[in-house]
Amino acid sequence: MEEKSMRYLCYVLQNWSTVTVRVLPGVMYQVICTEKNTNANFEYRFHWFLDCSETYIHNHRYAFDTYCLEGEYIENVWEIIDDHSDTMTYQFPRTLGNKFDPSFRVPGALRVVKTNDHFPGNTLHVEPNQFHSISPITQQHNEVLTFVARKLCKTAAKKTYVLSSSDTIEAPTDEPQMATPEEREHVYDKLLDTYQRILLNQYFKLYYDL
Repeated sequence: MEEKSMRYLCYVLQNWSTVTVRVLPGVMYQVICTEKNTNANFEYRFHWFLDCSETYIHNHRYAFDTYCLEGEYIENVWEIIDDHSDTMTYQFPRTLGNKFDPSFRVPGALRVVKTNDHFPGNTLHVEPNQFHSISPITQQHNEVLTFVARKLCKTAAKKTYVLSSSDTIEAPTDEPQMATPEEREHVYDKLLDTYQRILLNQYFKLYYDL
């Protein structure tokens, strides 16, 4: 993933005028790689989390690999565990953005079954049937930059969901939107700085390994 992330980082910087940049207000920028003749079974993106504070417990439509370029967060993997009590978990079908259909109840309690540290140079794999949440290592360092390879296949989940111990969810209603020219310039500067920093680190590593 490291080599592929650098290749696509170089590509988007060289073809910036044709690159799609979306904004999830207060959460992240999404840079969509639209390289011609790429593998049609995959979509490649860069996600710049401005704030990776604790997210909903959610799943994704497509399986994907995420490679961390900068920053760090903790991923918690969740399951609904039958604790032989009357505990219920509420499953909310997700529509567009942060909008939800009415929930339905699932017997059992939400439990963290696995924890992963996502740090520079690390790759995580996420399946559509996996429910997870992410949170920053520290509250002072919320920004994270990742390279994402989404597998576009016929077995993709038709719906995605959010799990909660509560029967209500308070969610911002801001929809994803196209970045403004100023935001595009801000994202370009971030990616260029990241690309140059990684190249410099690779140079020094090669030099000192000689």
